[in-house]
This record gives sequence, C-alpha cells and structure tokens, in this order.
Amino acid sequence: MNFPLVAFKNNIVFNYKNEAYAIYRLPGRPYNHLPLAERRMVIRQFEQLFWGLEGKGQILLLSEEMRTLEEDYLAAAGAAPSEEAYRHASAVRRALAAGARNRRRYLVLQLKLKPEDDWGAMMRDYLYEMRDTIMNAFLRTDRWVLTKQRLENAMEAEDELFKRIRHAVAGRADFSDLDFIIRRNTRRVGVLPPPLPSRDGGKFTPAIIAAFSDGCMIHEHPSHITITAGTDEVHHQAFITFPDMPKELPEVGAEWLASLDAGEFAVDAAVHFEIIRPYKARKKAADMRKYLRGQIKEAAEGGEEASTDEEYAYVEGRYLEGKLAAGQPLAAISAVLAVGAKELKDVRAASRRLAERYASSGYRAVKPIGDQLKCLYSFIPGSDPAAAMINCDPGFIAAAGPTISLDMGDGCGFFIAWSGAAPVFWQPGFAAKKLNRSNAMFISGALGGGKSLLVKLLLYLAYLAGAYLFIVDPKNEYDVLDRLFPVKKIDLCPGGNAQMNPFMLSKEPRRAISIALDYLSVALNLRDDNDARRVAVAQAVEAVGNMPPEKRNMQSCLDELHRLAASGTHEIISQEAKQCALLLESLKNSAMGHLVFGTGSVDDIARATVINVQGLPLPRTAANLNAGRITESERQGLALLFLAATMAREVAFSLPKDVIKVEAFDESWMLLNISEGRRVIDELIRMAARTYGAAPILITQNTTDVADLHSLRNNINYVFCFRAQDKGEIAANIDLLGADPEEDGGGGKGVGSLFPALTSGWCVMRDAYGRIGQVYIDPRPEYLLQLFDTSPGKMEGKK
Repeated sequence: MNFPLVAFKNNIVFNYKNEAYAIYRLPGRPYNHLPLAERRMVIRQFEQLFWGLEGKGQILLLSEEMRTLEEDYLAAAGAAPSEEAYRHASAVRRALAAGARNRRRYLVLQLKLKPEDDWGAMMRDYLYEMRDTIMNAFLRTDRWVLTKQRLENAMEAEDELFKRIRHAVAGRADFSDLDFIIRRNTRRVGVLPPPLPSRDGGKFTPAIIAAFSDGCMIHEHPSHITITAGTDEVHHQAFITFPDMPKELPEVGAEWLASLDAGEFAVDAAVHFEIIRPYKARKKAADMRKYLRGQIKEAAEGGEEASTDEEYAYVEGRYLEGKLAAGQPLAAISAVLAVGAKELKDVRAASRRLAERYASSGYRAVKPIGDQLKCLYSFIPGSDPAAAMINCDPGFIAAAGPTISLDMGDGCGFFIAWSGAAPVFWQPGFAAKKLNRSNAMFISGALGGGKSLLVKLLLYLAYLAGAYLFIVDPKNEYDVLDRLFPVKKIDLCPGGNAQMNPFMLSKEPRRAISIALDYLSVALNLRDDNDARRVAVAQAVEAVGNMPPEKRNMQSCLDELHRLAASGTHEIISQEAKQCALLLESLKNSAMGHLVFGTGSVDDIARATVINVQGLPLPRTAANLNAGRITESERQGLALLFLAATMAREVAFSLPKDVIKVEAFDESWMLLNISEGRRVIDELIRMAARTYGAAPILITQNTTDVADLHSLRNNINYVFCFRAQDKGEIAANIDLLGADPEEDGGGGKGVGSLFPALTSGWCVMRDAYGRIGQVYIDPRPEYLLQLFDTSPGKMEGKK
C-alpha cells in the first residue's frame, strides 16, 4: 500500500488522486460547565462552518506527549536563573515525563481546483503525466503529477478558502504541523524526535518519508500493527472503527469526541467527512427514498413486513428532503480511533475498553480485522477513510465536540496543576499582557481544601519570575516563605513593635491625607448620620496635611482635635472634636492603637513583604460585620487591616507598570464588606490588575461572605473554588465561576455535584480564557507540599 501523499506546498498537500487539501489548525473552545446557551453556540458555530463547505475533509485530533528541558521551561516562564528556580524546573521536568500530554486539532479541507485554461500547457502536462505513469508501471520510477499551473490553482483556491473560514480556525498549518502529523502516526508512544528543518514545499520521496518516520518498519497483523523505529524501539497500535452510529445526537450532551481527553490513556481520532451541497443531495435523497419505497412495497406484496430500519429511513428521508430544500447540506462521516503502547497486551486492553465504552452509549465500535494499514493511513491528510461513510446532518459532526477543549490554564508559564493528563500552566501577568484582561484571582473553599497551598505556590512561582509580593496574613502562616527567599515581615498585631504613620503611607500628599481620613473613619466610627463628627475629623486631618512633612503624624492630628475642641467656634463641632480626641487618646494607649502613632515616612519596597495581623480582634462572621454587630476592639482591628490594604495599594501603583506585583489578601471578605476596604480592593482590581501589572489574590473560606460580589465578578479572571458543602455556598461558587446552575451533565454530573466530593488539592477552576474544569494542584518540587501544609500537626512541626 503506497503512501497517500505525493507533494506539499506550504499548508497544501497533494495526494495520488491529484486532489489538493489544505490543513488548518483548529482551536479548542471553552465548553464544559458553561451556560447552556454558550455551549449551544460552540456547537452551532462549528456546524455553520460546514454549511459553507463542499467536498471532502478530515478532522484530526492528535495527542502530543510533553517533555521539556530545565532551561527551556525557565525561559518560557520568564524565570530568572537561580538555584531554587532550577530545582523547580527539574521537578517539573520529571512530572511531565510521567505522561503529560496535550491535544492538537487540525481541520483538513479539500480544495476546489479550477479547470486549466491553457490548452497547450494542459496537453504538455498530460503527456508528461502519461510518461510518468508508464515509467512508474514498468520501471517503478516515481510518479510526478504536480504541474506549475495546478500548484498555482491550488494556492489561489486555498487563499480564497482561508478568507472564508479564518474566523473558525486558528491559522494555517506550517511544516512543523505536517511533520508532527506524520510522525505521530509512526510513534504514538513517547516523545517525538526533533522536527525536520523547515521548508515551504517538496515532493514525498521515499527518502523524505523515511526522514519523517525515522526509517521505521511497519508490520501489519490482522488486528494491530507493530512499528519498529530506527532505534529498534518497538510499539504497537490498534484501531477502532464505527460501522454504525446513533441515528441522532442531542445538540448538547453527547460530545463523544471531546470525551477522549478525559480518558486515562492517549487516544487519537481521525474523522473523515464529506459535505454535499443541497441541490446535489436532494436528488440523492429522493433516489434513496424511491429505493426504500420499492423495498417496502416488495415486502408487503410478498406478505412480509419491512424492517424497522427501512421504515425509519423512509420516514426520516421525508424530513431530510425538507431540510435540504431549506438549504442544509448533507454530510457523511467516518471515524477511526487509534491507541498505542509498548506492550501488545496494553494495546489490546486499551482498545477493548475503548470499544466497550462507546458500545455502551449506542455506538457500534469494533476492532477491524485486516485493513490495519488503511486505518493507519487514514490519519494522513488527504487519505481515504478506513470505514464506510455514514450519512448525517452537519450538526451530527459538530455535536461530537471536535473543537471542545478540556485544557486549562494560560498554556505557558509555570506548572501548577493537572487537568486530567494535561498540565495546567500559569504565567504571572499573562491575562493583562496577552489577553488585555484583569490578572485578579478569587480563591475560596472550606478548611483543609488546599487554598493556602495554592496561594503559597502562586507566590513562590511569582517570586521566581521576578515579581514583587505583598501578603496580608491574618493567620501568620506565610512566614514559611522566608525559608525559600528573603521576606520582610511587619507585625501589625497586638504586642507588635512595628509602627506606621497613616499620613505618610503614600508619597502623594493628597492620597496620604485620604488614607488617614479613611483610617479614622473606621477607627472612630464616622457614620453618615453624624455630620459634625465627620467635619471635625476632616478639618483636623486637613490641618495636619498642610503641616511640614516631619509633623504629619497621628499625634499632630490628636493635638489638632484638642485645638478644635478648645476653640469653641462651632459648639457642635467642638463637642465632637472633644469626643474624637478622647477616643484617639484611649486608642493611643491601647495594645493596637499605638501602632499608628509612628512618625517615620514610607520605607523602600521589599521584593516580598508579609503584613502579619494575627491576633487582631477581627469580626468573626460576615453577618455580624454587615449588620454592624462588632465590638470596639474589632473595629480597631478592621482599621489596621484597612491600613495594610492601603500599603498594598501603594505598592501596586508606585512600582513601574511592567513589574508584576502579586498581592494576596487572606480573609478578604472583611475588607470587601467595609466601604473603605472595598474602595481599595476595587482600585486594585479595576485599575491596577490590568494597567499597572498587579495581580490581586482574594482569599476567603466562603464566597457568600462577600457582599455584592457581582460588582467584582466581571473583573476577576481566575477563580479557584475548593471543597464546599452548603447548598448556598455551592450556588455562589457556580455563579462566580459563570457555570450553568442547571447543568445536569448526564446522571447528575454537573459542576454543582463536584464540590462536596472534592478532596484536598482538588478544585474547580476558571481560567483567563473562561474555561471551567476540575484540576488538581501539584506543587513542585515535592518538598513544597510539606512546607506549605497548614494542618495543625504539620504547623507545630515547622515551628
């Protein structure tokens, strides 16, 4: 059996039948767990593509096993070379070598070539072709059928086709894609060798075919093939074909091609299709109905009953004729699946499980006996199908889900998790730089689910990439980062010796005055219904802001309040100033209040800063905070927490825009539920998270604790939801993820059913592309799992 291709030019291949096919990359679309309307749109968009096509084509879904070198991984992630970075890269290399893979998708379309109009050239080419055919038959010389005019016609047809379908594809394939497609068929196990040097065209001579396949030898057996590579490595391949398929598929819910990525072993798929224009298909459908009518009539005259298949086809043929009359084209499909392994028993077991899986869903999946080479070659663009073509609607092909992607993450950067066998990568700042979206993250989940592990991993990787880190730590659990890199720790808690000056937290004087006023609004409980108190404090803060820098501090504000109280200009304001002065005096002498009576200015920003607020008396529940049922000490704790957030805000806006700033806010619901804190977080998410290179990370145990989360959701691109049990909490997570709240998923497998069963390390993620999926967080190197563990026994051991 000869190789099906004779030549190629750019993304065009020519087969031995003188047919030309163009190869395009097919993008993966977000699909899983999205609202029903969005999933239908994905299916219908691909179906609409077929309405504008005519002729034969293929969809190739090929797995690619991944390997990487430490230097290449760090360069792609943008990490600065360091000992710790190489330890991480080495651990990732070992993890990926254990079987990591991703999915490549290709769309192959037949080109409609124009008839040649140069009769002289056509006759000359015809004579050349006749000569080559005769020499090939008698002397076994290669046949060359590609003429200059035929090549020009093919390139012109491809250019016209690409303009029509460019919205549905991810670009033209290049030589590296053609190299991968051919090599993948001869090596379905392990990493492919380096590709051949790039070229824009050529002839498929025996030498170049041997170069593509590394000189492998193919041995055909009745139920499998054995391939021996040039290095004497042996592996086996088996194939599954579909002689029959379900008569119809639901538009959503039967994505049998997309489900290949969810399996435990790599499966490749080649789907051959043919699109027939309506005016041609109508005659074919009418002839078939006449034939069926004759069969049914003949059976009736003979006293027999027609088969149910004949009756069904006859009735459905009437509806088909109506669809064709409305402009729908007719399609035909033939699918082949391929699995490979080094051991023959593994190949047989995998193919048997694959066939059983599809047979249980109504597909007639079989292991063909014979024609193994035909199955192998069916994965080559422009080849013949390995099984009989089955007529169907174009929507039947689209409903199989060939464009549905189960991949997660940024696709580049640092390895953080697994989505099935596909690695999940995260690149600090990727969403803003590449997608022009917000870098903001939201992480929620019950205790022990893995929130802290993920946050520390992200901070660790961001530091390797050269980012600045700022962490608000209410539980004093991020000090473990000091074992990996230098950390500046500020103890902003009772008994702490760190003092800050709210009037000097910003280098911009007006911004510093605003920070001090907001702090006092929380600490002194300046309510909207007490205008006199608000005026008194505002006047005192304004007066301090007009003083020389060395006098701008909280003590000067206290003195100014005393002055206002003694002035007596406005009796009500004087009374409120006196009350505020007394409150501020008591605050100065308290275990927490003295922390804000510092006199210094802003320190230089460290690469990694942890604000430890452990021990601050903070509100215990969001319900108490939202209802105003908090104690005076809890109010002071909130005020200090607000100052910590403003420090993060200054870091985000004062450093250069091209510097990544990752800022983590643990128990962020407290800040988000007070107006002053909400304003700071809003600024970070709406402005800094895209334009200024900031990557805020909001962490909370319960999504429902955050009031009015809808106003932030549109600007949060990364979401990680760990285990949740409460129905209200699950509903809030689904809403934040943008998932379908009514998704059944077939047998109750919607996203809502996942949360109660999530074990430690597992979460439901939404990435920057809007894809939703279940992932497993996997820190590398392995010692990070021990270091970042916050379970009580492990924490005691670290201390």
